[in-house]
Amino acid sequence: MNNKAMTLSLIMAAIAVYFVMASVSSIEDEAKKKFGDEITVLVAKDDIKEMSTIMDAMVEPRSIPSRFVEPSSISFNSVVTEDSKEYAMAVKSIFGNVAIVPIKKGEQISANKISAASIRTGLAPQVAPGKRAISIPAGELETVGKLVKPGDRVDLIAVIDAGVGAGGRETKIAKTILQDVVILAVGRNITNNIARKVDIEGSGGKAKVKSLVEFDGYSSVTIEVDPAQAQLIAAIVSGSSNKMILSLRNNDDTDRVNLQSVRSQDALSGSVREPAQNTGTR
Repeated sequence: MNNKAMTLSLIMAAIAVYFVMASVSSIEDEAKKKFGDEITVLVAKDDIKEMSTIMDAMVEPRSIPSRFVEPSSISFNSVVTEDSKEYAMAVKSIFGNVAIVPIKKGEQISANKISAASIRTGLAPQVAPGKRAISIPAGELETVGKLVKPGDRVDLIAVIDAGVGAGGRETKIAKTILQDVVILAVGRNITNNIARKVDIEGSGGKAKVKSLVEFDGYSSVTIEVDPAQAQLIAAIVSGSSNKMILSLRNNDDTDRVNLQSVRSQDALSGSVREPAQNTGTR
């Protein structure tokens, strides 16, 4: 009796499994007719910021119905895995490209979101219409110990050699010529770039990313000014003994102050200068 009951139970279970599988298969067939077969696309493994350099660790494969593939997405005609040749070739084709827009985690990587390094990804698009980008020498003294970074705002102090004054003493004059100027770039690191520098290691050719905080090897700082100011800066920095020194300010501080020029001899005088007067925000 127990054997008959067991056999009957197994038969009923098998019939149930058959109907479940048939039902699932029917649902899958219906889904394929409606949404298409599954194929693999490249998606962002984590958030990718605008102007980030695309590297292989930033993307991963994901299988989705073909109907949900976005236009221009990096996709395959079938389901592929990370260890497949097709996947490796696709990742290699976009390696070193730049994200021209932010790409969120899980978002498909498409050709209209990335670009090879070109005029579209350089500094020029970041210069405001009517403004100019101009570079000045960037030593330790001139750039607040090289602690300035893209996006900071600074005042520019021109230190000009005025020749030999009375008594045969060398005279230097310092004057704040511009206030609240934005730094577009330090070296080749630009404003909306992630604060990092990418190096390629020796024989392996592996990309190594350094934080800009740890890198101070740049020798110039690029600022945004109007055309007339660019001419003035060019005239000053072209003098072999002249200097342009940056004075860092808070990013939210847009106040302008009225400052008079000073001479190096003023440091020896006993006169006390009044604090500079605020001339308001721009």
